[in-house]
Amino acid sequence: MTSDYEAIRRENERKYGTDIVRLGDMLLSHRYGERFHFIFELLQNAEDALRRRPADWRKRTMSFELRGDHLRVEHYGAPFDEADVRGICGIGESTKDLTAIGQFGIGFKSVYAVTRRPEIYSGAEAFAIEDYVKPIGVSAIDRDPDATVFLFPFGTSDSETRQDLIEGLGLLDPSVLMFLRQIEEVRWSVGDGASGFYMRQFEELGADVRRVAVIGQAPEQQELSEDWLIFSRAVSANEGEQIGYVELAFRLSDDENASPHRLMPVERSPLVVFFPTVVETHLGFLVQGPYRTTPSRDNVPGDDSWNRRLVKETAALLEEALFWLRDNGLLDTAALRCLPLEPAKFGQRSMFAPLYEVTKSALSTQALLPRADAGHVPAPRARLGRSRELRDLFTPAQLAAVYGQAEELAWLSGDITADRTPELHSYLRKGLNVPELTPEDVVSKLDRRFLEAQSDDWIVRLYEFLEGQPALHRRLPFRSVPLIRLEDGRHVPPFQDGQPQAFLPGPVKTGFPTVKASVCSTDAARQFLQSLGIEEPSIVDDVILNVLPKYHSDDTAIDDQEYADDITRILRAFSTDSQKQREKLSEKLRDSAFVMAMDAMSGSKCSARPGDVYLATERLTALLAGVDGVLFVDTSYACLRGEEIRGLLEACGATRYLCPIPTRCDLAEEQLIEVRRKAGLERATWGDRTIKDRSLRGLDALLRLLPQLQPEERRRRARL
Repeated sequence: MTSDYEAIRRENERKYGTDIVRLGDMLLSHRYGERFHFIFELLQNAEDALRRRPADWRKRTMSFELRGDHLRVEHYGAPFDEADVRGICGIGESTKDLTAIGQFGIGFKSVYAVTRRPEIYSGAEAFAIEDYVKPIGVSAIDRDPDATVFLFPFGTSDSETRQDLIEGLGLLDPSVLMFLRQIEEVRWSVGDGASGFYMRQFEELGADVRRVAVIGQAPEQQELSEDWLIFSRAVSANEGEQIGYVELAFRLSDDENASPHRLMPVERSPLVVFFPTVVETHLGFLVQGPYRTTPSRDNVPGDDSWNRRLVKETAALLEEALFWLRDNGLLDTAALRCLPLEPAKFGQRSMFAPLYEVTKSALSTQALLPRADAGHVPAPRARLGRSRELRDLFTPAQLAAVYGQAEELAWLSGDITADRTPELHSYLRKGLNVPELTPEDVVSKLDRRFLEAQSDDWIVRLYEFLEGQPALHRRLPFRSVPLIRLEDGRHVPPFQDGQPQAFLPGPVKTGFPTVKASVCSTDAARQFLQSLGIEEPSIVDDVILNVLPKYHSDDTAIDDQEYADDITRILRAFSTDSQKQREKLSEKLRDSAFVMAMDAMSGSKCSARPGDVYLATERLTALLAGVDGVLFVDTSYACLRGEEIRGLLEACGATRYLCPIPTRCDLAEEQLIEVRRKAGLERATWGDRTIKDRSLRGLDALLRLLPQLQPEERRRRARL
């Protein structure tokens, strides 16, 4: 039955007065920034009208057709009744409940930005609206009986309005359908020119989780396609009546090389109240809900109590979404990049700070960070690994053992790096205090107990890994780590007090401590050990490790034959063709008391370092006979006679001539000047060079001895 338009007209004239046209021009038709904003209002009204249709209603399309002098809009929602007529002709008098997203009263008045006399054809109703609030009956038009049709005439001469409408229709894209639940298809066309269409398909993936695919075709563009994962949470008024849903929409990647189910951050994320507002959320996903907006429906007051409540509901929904994403294999690095990560954008004054806080709490306490192997881990048990090789080498159980933790320490996904994901990497390091471990960090923690518990195969992998870390080889703390596995399974550091603690296995078995053959069986493992200075044992090593230590202790008893054998081994080692090996041996020999010596005065025998003895030449023996404290090589040992041994001893510090030795000068400065004057050197200078006083070994004792000798003996020694 058609409504009584005349009665409604008279009623509105009484209610709004005769000056409504002037007020409407000021307050209603120009309340939006763009003239074409009414297109979104009509989409909202159509969504609400379709919501009143049965659940199995099949006609769920909406169309916009721009013709020569008017715009035709059509949808298949529930037909108008008298209450709808009164609502669309009133101001702020809607028939819609709180779950509806459009508002016939003020929202519909945005159409007056392009027309002065809108026409509505729906069910039994056919009327136009004059002066914003005055319905008037019009003749029916040809239409589908199930359709509601709006006609917005603007005149053929109004080219500006036509151009604005073309621009507005061109802004329709797949996103307009994303959060709608009733409209499944939108089409638009401009006469015989440009056109576009968009369709929405959805799949229920779980309770309040759906996958929405929106596809379409825009002018001069390829076919558009977007997939979204949408999470919903019902919200109710204080009276318990369900108002609608807060929703989160995550964009699914359209990269052909990426997983079709991988999330991707959106570039812009305006808060959506079914359609975008001007409020930027700074999130990597979209947030939608029945927020209270400003009258123009483009802004959202952040201090509104209802809006604050919706944000808290959205934060709770975000936590639920994280668990769903994890359980369904979607919570990877790309998904984490969608989350609120930058504290500067979510301070206390931010409307969406609760989303930042709930994210931080969830990632800190729940297993939600993607591991490098599989599964997820909470932040306190997560570690970032600087290199893939490091992550591959140490399992979570091994990492926990290295750091003395009872629970596993899991590596996070290798996709998280300072270069590729700087915001996420910084958030994990600074926001969640996740340590980033380097090879040096981990290797320096390795102790004997851990290493001896690992298999030979793993030790090989460790050596091969370290071969690729040459910078570590030169660092002192690293060289003290007991990395070397011996044949008996024990671990020792490469060197101790400058001495190698192990040698590489050679073709012949030796008595040296040897690296276990199975852990240096690959080229890379052996090259690593060689880079530390570990080599196959040589005859020089034999002397250093097996001979000279006997001459560092006064308690070692050595018979003559053993001593002769030791000197033979020393001479053989010293004859090496390797200059490096000879220098290494000479250095050790200089510090070893391996020379059997005789005191020139008492004739007592002892062992001494080469630098503390004189070679027993005929001249020196005669000169220093009976002098206290002078030691000669004991040539009663056959092994210490001959030029070969003398050459070795000289190379190690023994001398054939009186040997200069440092001495202390107790003369005062005045005495030193007098000495220089008597020597005729009082005007000599030596610049900044320090003058070191020296004496000759045995000279003082010889001078004390000379007065006690017969004159002839004194003269003889003086001639020497």
